[in-house]
Amino acid sequence: MKTALKIKISLYFLCLILLSTCSLMAQEATCDCKQDLNFLVKKIKKSPAYKNDFRGAKKLFDQKLSPIASKVTSKMPLFDCYLLLVETVQLIIDRHSIVYGNAKFDAEMLKDEGKLAAFKETALFQMYPEFSGNLETLQNNLSNKGIEEIEGIYQAGRSLEIGVVENNFSDDYKMIVLRSDLPLWKEGEQLGTLKLNGKDRALAVIGSYTTKTPVPITTGFKNGEFMSLSLKKDTTQISNWRAAFADNTYHFEQLNPEVSYIKAGDFSGFYPVLGEAEKFYEELKKRTIAGNLIVDLRDNGGGGDRNSDILFEILENLKNDTQLFVLVNQNTGSNAEQFAARLKKAQAATILGDRTKGAIAYELKGDISILPSNFFKVYLSSKRHREYLPYEGVGVAPDVYLDYSADWLQQTRNLIHQQME
Repeated sequence: MKTALKIKISLYFLCLILLSTCSLMAQEATCDCKQDLNFLVKKIKKSPAYKNDFRGAKKLFDQKLSPIASKVTSKMPLFDCYLLLVETVQLIIDRHSIVYGNAKFDAEMLKDEGKLAAFKETALFQMYPEFSGNLETLQNNLSNKGIEEIEGIYQAGRSLEIGVVENNFSDDYKMIVLRSDLPLWKEGEQLGTLKLNGKDRALAVIGSYTTKTPVPITTGFKNGEFMSLSLKKDTTQISNWRAAFADNTYHFEQLNPEVSYIKAGDFSGFYPVLGEAEKFYEELKKRTIAGNLIVDLRDNGGGGDRNSDILFEILENLKNDTQLFVLVNQNTGSNAEQFAARLKKAQAATILGDRTKGAIAYELKGDISILPSNFFKVYLSSKRHREYLPYEGVGVAPDVYLDYSADWLQQTRNLIHQQME
């Protein structure tokens, strides 16, 4: 029975490969990138972001696309093709829209030796380039890099060590696996690339640590830490920017008689998270709120008004003399960013922390298309929120930038104390 099951699994993955236009040639996964790019461009030109960004300027989009299209071939390594497809989506200012791997593998499959072995024969598994240099030399060179330098050695928990090194042939950085205790990654593989798009922001185009699915992630960088990638140079360093009370999605705390604290860590409009939020909000209505209220939106990636509107109404009904202080960080995104902007406008709230993610003005509604190669998917937004367009790709700037070297909640409490004196 076990042998028969393994044969079925192997045939399943073999069929996936044969159905795809991708192929494995000399251990290098390739596909018709021209076909994928043409398909992607047609989809982009129907998106709300394209219509907003290039209204009356269609030639400008084609001019920006031209250098990308010139690099694309009909038989191209998958990794190189994927980088160009991501670059194409980045031409529109819409941080919700995304192109990513058409994954047929998930973390649960790691527990099955047959499925894992079959996955290792696929193009998806083999698409990542091998580092051509000497790993020991690379590690020695990177070990001397300072905490604020992009180059250096980073830890992803205890299982993965990554070397980030400048790419001599472009303005991006390679991410090389130096050590791996994970079953899908081995030493010398290129996990992905990093491209700076601001002083403290970068776009990472990487394979998932647990599934190897290629995905682009916008991340902040500060004090030797890529915030959205869980990559740190110094693992003993405290991440003061992260939300407090890590074990709770929603939390209330009376910090002292003058200061109340609310954590709203998720604005998902679906159950079970929505159910947890509704229960928390009902309990919150019964509480006595102090004259100063901290609303913690750090690491809240968003959700929908179905959730956040309940909390907004509660805050609107507070006494007029209640002072609101809203904590945000670079992982505060989408509906949570909108929430912060609404509070600032309606309640004259003080925003503290750092600029938010900048994925705020568009909405996803399930328009997912598989590209012709059958290897990539594109997920494009389908609704625009005009009032938030000035923040898209930029984020909501705080009124008070907080110091990354000290606890953000304590800094906020200190500020409140100063204002009360």
